[in-house]
Amino acid sequence: MVTLALITGATSGLGKALAKSLSQNKIPLFLTGRNKDALEKMQNELILQTEVSIFAADLSVPKERFALLEEISKKKPDLVINSAGFGLYGKALTHPLAEQLKILEVNAFALTEITLEAARALIGEKKPGVIMNISSAAGFFPTPSFSIYSASKAYVIHFSQSFDAEVKKHGIRVLVSCPGQIKTSFRERASSGLNKNQESFEAMSVEKAARLILKQIKYKKPIEIIDFRYKVLVFLAKFILPKKVMQKRIEEELEMRIRSKIL
Repeated sequence: MVTLALITGATSGLGKALAKSLSQNKIPLFLTGRNKDALEKMQNELILQTEVSIFAADLSVPKERFALLEEISKKKPDLVINSAGFGLYGKALTHPLAEQLKILEVNAFALTEITLEAARALIGEKKPGVIMNISSAAGFFPTPSFSIYSASKAYVIHFSQSFDAEVKKHGIRVLVSCPGQIKTSFRERASSGLNKNQESFEAMSVEKAARLILKQIKYKKPIEIIDFRYKVLVFLAKFILPKKVMQKRIEEELEMRIRSKIL
């Protein structure tokens, strides 16, 4: 039985859906996100179902991450879901370097620090637990016009699987989930607001994504691509379609997400 679940990126999208699902099962929550007001609103909503503590932190800022790590060391959550993450559509050189580095700060550095500190805290208490790192189907192949994001998600996949092998003997599992498109505000942020309210028919609901991720946690499956369509896509990219063909198709799709609101 989970005694405390930490969720990053908990105020929107997938993180919010996961928090709501866990609260329905009366699991105590430790929620973090950038927006303090949004966190307090969630706390007031979910506290009717379970215990909820919050901690506002911008994971792209090292000082704020370190403050969160101290809280993790104290609270020792036995379920950690690293849901926070973002990307930017477009050629890498079209974005300021500082913005590109923020992607790595959140998607890679913060996730790594939280994973390591959570595992260290649990091992110190001789306590079992699960750490779920949210990657992406994009992490399985090079993605022009989304290069920093896809690279960061590839890192998440390899780090999570490797670290899982290291800490499994302590009763700690490090899982990684790789969703495809989800109906969240991710597209809007990734396109710098140009793709607002535009959804792809291929995108799954955030509720479905949360349900599948929680199912993966329940059965402690090391890695899962969500959903079946993306399993097929990854298979084709790895074994069937020429790399150049796949990269070109992905690049065209990503560029369309930007242009479609400009034209």
